[in-house]
Amino acid sequence: MKNSRIKLETDLNTLRSLIAVVEEGGFSAAAKKVHRTQSAVSVQIAKLEEQLNTKLLERTSRSVQLTQAGETFLSYARRILELSDEATFAVSPWDHKDELRVGFAEYLAPQHLQSVVSGFREQHPSCDLSLVLGLGGPLLEMLEKGQIDLVIAGPEGNNGEVLWEEQLVWTGTCDAPDDSTVPMKLITMPPPCLYRKLAYDSLTKISRPWKLSIEANSFEAVQSAIRAGLGVTVLPETAIREDMTVIEELPDLPKTTVNSYMSPAGTHAFAQPFIDYLVYSAGKETISA
Repeated sequence: MKNSRIKLETDLNTLRSLIAVVEEGGFSAAAKKVHRTQSAVSVQIAKLEEQLNTKLLERTSRSVQLTQAGETFLSYARRILELSDEATFAVSPWDHKDELRVGFAEYLAPQHLQSVVSGFREQHPSCDLSLVLGLGGPLLEMLEKGQIDLVIAGPEGNNGEVLWEEQLVWTGTCDAPDDSTVPMKLITMPPPCLYRKLAYDSLTKISRPWKLSIEANSFEAVQSAIRAGLGVTVLPETAIREDMTVIEELPDLPKTTVNSYMSPAGTHAFAQPFIDYLVYSAGKETISA
């Protein structure tokens, strides 16, 4: 007797896309999360609905809602992905080390980064986590070349997922912050540093003269120059250490974002777990762009 039941023929990536659409509340944000184009995600969902011969999502110009069938199918999709992960780890040797190479922009590195790394290693003993600290631009170039698997940096790259926002502040030594005739001594990192441009633009906007005091090649060098009283710089608020002073008299600065960037060659199995653990450890909520 011929079986008339529908056979589901789809891949795990389509299920991940469906879950992302629901969790992110739309196709655009979901596409960024799964590192695909919006049209590609739309095609995935359309083909899935065609295979199931039922509608999973109700789309409007402003939102995406699950249908009743969609709610039922979503729970199965989550279970399928969980079983897939379980199956992978079940047949993998316990002593196997899967290396995850993470590039972390040092100007965004939290003070408790060491505890984040050790905590993640404890939760994922089969992951051999290696960390590379540096500037955002060079780290993103390494990602493009396949030399690392994941980058945590500012908004200087393309197709990044916004994890959380950081307030930018002025810090350093300024002899006369209210005197518009005194050139501001700036400490910056080399271009294309976003904070460098923000400092220039903010001071130019209020017609405050400035001069480049130090061009440092690392965040540690910036900190040393600040502690030596050689000028001021722009940094995320969480990068300010106890011995560094925030200057309130200078122009207000916008917020920046902390973003994750995945390898274009494919998503590493431990990349998203690391991102999730980092966000959790930082006490932040992921922001959908």
